[in-house]
Order: sequence, then structure tokens, then C-alpha cells
Amino acid sequence: MIETGVFFNDIHSFYDLNLILSAVEIDPASPKTNYVDIPGADGSLDLTEAHGEVKYSDRTHKFTLTMNPADDLSEAAWEAKKTEVSNRLNGRACRITLDKDPEYYWQGRCAVDSYKTNKRLRQFVVAARVRPYKFKQNETSVTFSLSSTAKTVSIQNSRRSVCPVITCTNANTKIVFNGNTFNFNAGQHQNLNIRFIEGINQVTISGTGQVTFTYQEGDL
Repeated sequence: MIETGVFFNDIHSFYDLNLILSAVEIDPASPKTNYVDIPGADGSLDLTEAHGEVKYSDRTHKFTLTMNPADDLSEAAWEAKKTEVSNRLNGRACRITLDKDPEYYWQGRCAVDSYKTNKRLRQFVVAARVRPYKFKQNETSVTFSLSSTAKTVSIQNSRRSVCPVITCTNANTKIVFNGNTFNFNAGQHQNLNIRFIEGINQVTISGTGQVTFTYQEGDL
């Protein structure tokens, strides 16, 4: 059994394409910085967080996939494999999951970047332009039972800030967040003023029934 590989959506590099994952290049996240030079003063003014948290550029990852040396490496087999890989991956929007990091996935678009070949080696380099954060495979969902007495709960979030989807079973649900009060009816809601940041987020809730916070966590 191969130890490491990569999923492109539901296509596995080894089990579906019979290709060996030989190398992985994961680009670091590049922050979008904003520095303004101040004439007559030392250094510059850092405005990177002038409009809130730091933002990041897309990342480019590369995956080197090698034909199994035990397989047919003839020119005809190579051409057939190039066609197969191009048809299945080139230009596709993909959810990318590495076997060695199974709790997370990357979201982006793949492209067959290059071919490398000699008498003993047949390789593809598949590049993917992905979003800066890697996402947890499953959304985080936390549910609280409500009562007329307000209670404060703590909700943990990863590096990426996110506005949760709030599902209330009953009307007249009150939520206090960052000093602001919000009233919700039964159903699903999303309010841009309720945004979970990295770490512990304290929310005060009251009403009847239950309230559920659902959100997608992401890390760099």
C-alpha cells in the first residue's frame, strides 16, 4: 500500500491514476502588504491592517506525479496517460487533499504544468492555484440550548475569520456579540456583524429552543 498520495476531488493520484506522488511544493501564504513612504521621515507607514485583518494572495502548489516504473513506459502508454491525466485534471476546479494532511483540503483550479520524460522516467507536474487558507474537511457546528436567562458561551475558531450561519429553532432568539445585540426569528441567518476571529469568541445568548453556529474553519 502506498503511503502518500493526493486526492483531486475524488480522484486519487495512485489508486485511480496509478501515478506515484514524487514531490509536493506547497507555497507559503503571501500577505498583501501596504506600505506608504513618508517623505522626510524614517521608514514607511504600514497600512496593511488599515481595513481590518491581514489578507493573503492566492497560492500555487505543485505536485509531481510519476508513472509506476513497473508499468508499460512505451511512447504509446505515455501518450495515453497524458491524455487521461489532462482529461481528468487539466483546468478542473478541485478540492485537493493530501494523504499526509487528511484533516484539511485546499480549494483551487488545477492545470497540467509540464511533462518530464526520458527512457526510464515519465512525470507530470500538476499545478494548482488555490485559496490562501486550507480548510478543515468538515464544517464546525456547535449547538446550545436556550433559556430565558442569558448565558455566555465560548466558541473556538481557527486562523481564518468567518461569519457563522446561525440556525434558531424558535423565534425571539437574542444574541449579544462584541457589545451589539441581535434578535433572530426561527430559521437560518448570517449577519456580517457577527464575525468569529482566531481564538475564543464569547457570545451571550438567550431565548427558547436551540441555536446552532455553523462555520468553516481555515488555517494557513
